[in-house]
Amino acid sequence: MKPYKKSVVASVLVMSTLMFVVITAPLQGQSSPPMTFRQADGFAVSPTLRELANLPPHPQYAFHEVNPIRMNPGQGKMGRVVDPVEQNFAGRSDAVIVPGLSVEGVNNLCGCYPPDTNFAIGDTQIVEWVNLDYAVYDKTGALLLGPLAGNLLFANLGGQCASQNAGDPIAQYDRSTHRWLLAQNLFSSPYGVCVAVSTSSDATGSYYLYHFSINGFPDYPKWGIWPTGYFQTQNTGGGTSNVCGYNSAKLLAGDSSAEQICYQLNPDRGLLPGDVDSPTPPPAGQDEFFIGSYNADASQNHLYLYSMHPVFSNPSQSTFTGGGLANPITVPMYNPICQFGQGLCVPQLGDPELLEGLGDRVMYRFAYWEDQPLISVKATPPKPLPSQHWFVNHISAGSSGQVGERWYEFTAPIKKVDITSVGLFQAGTFAPDANYRWMGSVTRDKVGNIALGYSISSATMYASIAVAGRAPTDPLGQLGGELILTNGSGAQQGTAGRWGDYSDMVTDPSNTCILWYATEYLTTTGHNPWQTRMNQIQFDTCH
Repeated sequence: MKPYKKSVVASVLVMSTLMFVVITAPLQGQSSPPMTFRQADGFAVSPTLRELANLPPHPQYAFHEVNPIRMNPGQGKMGRVVDPVEQNFAGRSDAVIVPGLSVEGVNNLCGCYPPDTNFAIGDTQIVEWVNLDYAVYDKTGALLLGPLAGNLLFANLGGQCASQNAGDPIAQYDRSTHRWLLAQNLFSSPYGVCVAVSTSSDATGSYYLYHFSINGFPDYPKWGIWPTGYFQTQNTGGGTSNVCGYNSAKLLAGDSSAEQICYQLNPDRGLLPGDVDSPTPPPAGQDEFFIGSYNADASQNHLYLYSMHPVFSNPSQSTFTGGGLANPITVPMYNPICQFGQGLCVPQLGDPELLEGLGDRVMYRFAYWEDQPLISVKATPPKPLPSQHWFVNHISAGSSGQVGERWYEFTAPIKKVDITSVGLFQAGTFAPDANYRWMGSVTRDKVGNIALGYSISSATMYASIAVAGRAPTDPLGQLGGELILTNGSGAQQGTAGRWGDYSDMVTDPSNTCILWYATEYLTTTGHNPWQTRMNQIQFDTCH
């Protein structure tokens, strides 16, 4: 990498007047839980990341995440049920997955486990942030910058954002504004979130930096990019969660008065915000939707939908709908697995230690697509009419007791709708053989091909990286041929079985035929010598 000439970058640290309002009762006719409204209580501008890279590296400390707070009491209360959408055979598809570039990502530099593997794909660059370190690549896979310690980005902001580097990060790219969003939470009191928004489309440039307070221990945060704001969810312990909307217009403008609107939910948990992958934005005024609370009831056939309507200029007019499990959406019966008390359930070759499946939550991301209007739809089986689409997955037990990937596609008409207008279009549980599949992420390309990436393992197979997919003309609920993207060649030892917390399948904004998948794997056996890999794929029917 060529050296960069240092330039003088003005930085500013402004402590804005803290605005803190708690509305303890919903307005008449609204179903919102209690709401908290704040402005940012810290603001600064970073130097370019190129300049930060020239500073002495921050020391790395061994950091071990605690076992996750599992959010449900145990196995489904209905006992073993018949999964009507289990795919227990190898499928075929009208579209074939073609592997592309495979890039070695950020590896275990900190002695941490598990990795929080996620990344963002921009027009010309990639940012991967894993646990305590992030790096920037170009789309040939060349390393442009890093890895750098996450808190180094927030040095000019000072306080806990500059001094703490605790993991659970998220990297996002706003494809409508061509800007980057990088965030990580603060896990010691006073709790908060550190937010960085790039000042340009160059991920190695400078960032607007913000600190916001958060109510409760902010575990497992997730972010979604939406036209009405940037949205964040986190679990806050005791079966509760915190959902926040941020004024993205002000974040993008470097306005120190940027606002945050948060709702505390109980007993709702494990929510994911909708996150736009399509080049076509949602209909004007469409509220942000969330999904979560997997296996929260005894029936084993519901997920739960939520919506948020933020009004940053008049927060008392904001609403949150669906709290208290008020809006279930019926899905085919599933069999919970890797639940509390038996969360270690995935075998691996080379070591008897079982791996964690995180079977108590839907998995990142809740990917969103809007179709462009079509003149006619003629296919067998019929495709949905031009629609809004949401995709998500979790794990479910296969009929032979192995872990399978349950995936969903939800749709709604292309118009502003509420959560009651969302319906299930298709679902499947991918368990075609005795191997275990878990830690998945799912989205689609511009012609409707769906790709589900995941980890795959068994007692006779090292944990590896795989993908399966389908074309719109395939039988509903079925995935086609499976493809191993990266073969593992080592077993994980001595980490209490922790394997990942999430993975990430993303559509490339500059070519929406191309999908990228990032997750972990091992090449050697040992105590958490995990690595990450970013794999590019494309279906042969998308041009």
